[in-house]
Amino acid sequence: MEDKTAKKTSTVLLCIWWGAFTFYSGVVINVGMQVLGSHTEMGFITQAVTSYLNFISLPIFVFMAYTFRAEKRFFIAAIFLVFLQVILFFVHFELDKLLDFEQQIVLNKAIFYTLHRVYLLISTVIWLIVSWILLLKIKKK
Repeated sequence: MEDKTAKKTSTVLLCIWWGAFTFYSGVVINVGMQVLGSHTEMGFITQAVTSYLNFISLPIFVFMAYTFRAEKRFFIAAIFLVFLQVILFFVHFELDKLLDFEQQIVLNKAIFYTLHRVYLLISTVIWLIVSWILLLKIKKK
């Protein structure tokens, strides 16, 4: 893939990721909690969805690192995104161990909610970095 095409593809993939993440976290989760009437029930749906989002995110961030390897600040940002995404995999795995999927209950709420805050914080940092990258890319045009 030609370098210019790869960069455009990478930027488009980041836009798609940003839109999906923003829509899900800003709209779907809130609507789901209103419809279901329960944070816990919506949490089990979110658990499944975030597994997909995590697996989609990693190749996008790796591709971005590859395509922007000659642009130092974007390359460093992409490597940091990859690093944070890998951490999210581990945190997600630990959160999953604290859930009883059959009974749909949280086994240890104190530990779960602490880890969940870490997960949300890392996710927010990822979103902010992607937002920053996209703003710079748009400003550059």
